[in-house]
Amino acid sequence: MAATFTAFAGVLLRDHHDASDQRGQDAAILSAANSGVTAMISVRDSSAADDVNKVLDLSTGTFKKDFEARSRSFIGIVQQAKVVTQGQVVAEGIESRDGDSATVLVSATSSVSNAAGANNESRSWRLRVTMTDDGGQYKMSKVDFVA
Repeated sequence: MAATFTAFAGVLLRDHHDASDQRGQDAAILSAANSGVTAMISVRDSSAADDVNKVLDLSTGTFKKDFEARSRSFIGIVQQAKVVTQGQVVAEGIESRDGDSATVLVSATSSVSNAAGANNESRSWRLRVTMTDDGGQYKMSKVDFVA
């Protein structure tokens, strides 16, 4: 009887530990997705190069390579158009997991001002973001717009 109880307690303890690890990993993934998306939709003409570098620091893989390749022209457009955006994530949730990656659905909003006449206009964003473990830190490796 004591051996059965000890074995049962061991299984419960292991399952609790696994669930706790999973919750910690989920929190890290969601926090990284929140930071990455917020950085991506918060850009100022006066700090465009720093803003782009922040997005690059929070990215990896193909997304980072593609964004880096376009970053000079992006910075130029932001500066020329006097773009100021401030974004925030409204909600996020893990859609799926696959090994060292997770797909996160993100809903966000931003206010946009620019030289073309936008004055704190509200924008809504629905994104599917793949977060990949890159040396112990989750980073954006793919970003898709969701209709």
